[in-house]
Amino acid sequence: MRKTTLLSLLALLLAVPAFGAATITIVNMDGPGEGFNDPGPPLLPAAGNDTAASVGEQRLNVFLAAADQWGAILDSDVEIFVRANFDPLFCDATSAVLGSAGALVVQANFDNADFADTWYHAALANRIAGVDLDPPPPEGLQGDDLQARFNSDIDNNPNCLGTNNWYYGLDNNAPANTTDLFQVVKHELGHGLGFANFANEATGALFQNQADIFTQFSRDNTTGLLWSEMNDAERMASAINDQNLVWTGAAVRAEAPNVLVNPAALVITAPGGIAGTYAAQGATYGPAVAVPGTSGSLAIANDGAGADPLDGCEPLAGFPAGNIAIIARGNCAFVTKTQNAQAAGAIGVVVTNNAATGLPPMGGTDPGGITIPSIGISMADGDTIRGVFPVANLGGAPQGSITLDVNSLAGADANGFVKLFAPNPVQPGSSVSHWDTSATPNLLMEPFINPDIGTDVDLTDELFADIGWFGANLPDIIEVPTVDTIGLFGLALLLLAAALWMMSRRRREDV
Repeated sequence: MRKTTLLSLLALLLAVPAFGAATITIVNMDGPGEGFNDPGPPLLPAAGNDTAASVGEQRLNVFLAAADQWGAILDSDVEIFVRANFDPLFCDATSAVLGSAGALVVQANFDNADFADTWYHAALANRIAGVDLDPPPPEGLQGDDLQARFNSDIDNNPNCLGTNNWYYGLDNNAPANTTDLFQVVKHELGHGLGFANFANEATGALFQNQADIFTQFSRDNTTGLLWSEMNDAERMASAINDQNLVWTGAAVRAEAPNVLVNPAALVITAPGGIAGTYAAQGATYGPAVAVPGTSGSLAIANDGAGADPLDGCEPLAGFPAGNIAIIARGNCAFVTKTQNAQAAGAIGVVVTNNAATGLPPMGGTDPGGITIPSIGISMADGDTIRGVFPVANLGGAPQGSITLDVNSLAGADANGFVKLFAPNPVQPGSSVSHWDTSATPNLLMEPFINPDIGTDVDLTDELFADIGWFGANLPDIIEVPTVDTIGLFGLALLLLAAALWMMSRRRREDV
């Protein structure tokens, strides 16, 4: 039997509901004077959250806003409880655990489930069953669906990320040297609501030897198998099969062309032996890659100095102006490499990765004056291209273009299935249960919180449609008709019906 402690009673009394199509209640698990109850002065600026009386109230307001957004998107008649608190978590000068959230309970073989012998996240299972499958006893603590824990040390602690603090604004516009708590909370709640599997990526083992709803849609393109169909060894190999693990849900696949853009690419036209289209990551600085792109001869950059003379970290020596520079990743910022190449007369930059899998992230901020495009390609593709240059001649024999691959989507495979994150080596806590970092624009459920994430939840609501949040195996989220399609009379009827429904709901709640 569960015992009600004083803290449990305090948390119950401080539970704050956020209403929408689903009701998500944030259950304050912090004790007096800490976390949500911290009486310290609010941190400003905090657009949309600047009237709070304390930093604790600011934190709670952020959680409520994130719950409001998810509640407005999701569809459930069963209230969703999120146990939440702030604690000092790991943090040093350069890295930190920001926070985490996940399902507290999993369910299988309940009424209306689309898959038998399959684990579902508690809130999703309740939604599908139409009842709370694990209700607390009358004296118990609410909050058996999700648990969220966030790092309180990030604020005003010089030993934690230097001067980096949480940003408590709600405008998706965090200033430099801050971390956007609103986006992080939305991201973590997404995991607890369904964007996560329960498998062990390092060993391939399923939770209690049973598939979960996420594994029912995770497929390895190399083997052609879903994770729910694999044995442990196959799942362990798939977890590090970079660029070859995808989400097969119909809703995500249908919506991907409306969210993802055409990816950057390096198109080699000569010599014929290496001609083709090479996947690339566009830089976040300088001019955007476009069609038809920047074309010319390729030349290997050589600065003749430093740890690696091919890394472009020092001024380039003898580079043939008017060529696209091939530069090795490492030892300095991508922006520095591009600046040195541009100063030497390069018309574009191709950075070759120094990691066996993936593409260089090509992050950075243009300090001003960068006018040439930059992209990053894989180590294997870089080795292929470098291999055609004569050893004694660093001039540019290959011909190519920095352009867009108009036949592909950034973050999806050739068949339009969106990729899941499967780096090698495996990254526990990040691998598989995120979108791949090749997605452009950046998505909410990537393993990193990027400052350019939009205000909505991009492809995550479509993934939720795939796993059952909006009905059994819907092909896509149902769109609300517009005035143009239903007419003003129809709109009036819809508004009247909504008003009557709200009145009936209020009566039920008052009883």
